Amino acid sequence: MADGAGVGGSGYDLEFLSAYHDRGRSPRIAAIDDNPECQAVLASLDRFGTLSRELLARDEAEAEPVDEGWVGSLLANITREVRAGRDIRYPGSDPTTELTITEGAVREAVRAAGDSVPGVLVGSVDLDGDVTVPLGEVRVELKISVVFRQPLDDVTRLVRGAVHSALAANVPLTVTAIDITVDDIHLPHGTTTPEMPS
Repeated sequence: MADGAGVGGSGYDLEFLSAYHDRGRSPRIAAIDDNPECQAVLASLDRFGTLSRELLARDEAEAEPVDEGWVGSLLANITREVRAGRDIRYPGSDPTTELTITEGAVREAVRAAGDSVPGVLVGSVDLDGDVTVPLGEVRVELKISVVFRQPLDDVTRLVRGAVHSALAANVPLTVTAIDITVDDIHLPHGTTTPEMPS
């Protein structure tokens, strides 16, 4: 039941949003469907579903099961990071209008770009720098989980490229670096542990 707290002030927590997502967002709840932070969580759950289906298929093939703690931590990060946070102003010449994007929206853009790479799920996104300054310099730090199918260098290059393109197209910041840490590797059935770069 809505109580004014919850994700984005909607009154609904992550557990309720997950159940709402699982039943196809029906019946419609306006407080969720009209809330940007709830929508960001639901979009992340959509992307998470793609990878989790692959991992469940792997489990059925008698590989190591997915760590429930990892799933819980990932969903907690998503909920924390979609919060609006600080406003990032777009530079402009019209003094009567101020166009902004929130920190949470930037994190969601980064997360969506990273998740768009097959077999990748973004675990966390941090923006290091002063986002309140238009065109200010920031360093983007991501932690990702990967289903091991190709060299990790190739995966991180694809993620970096996708994130860079998303930020260049939508965000009024100067990105000085995109640092990526692979903190979970999920092995498809029959795959041996990859050698990590030295």
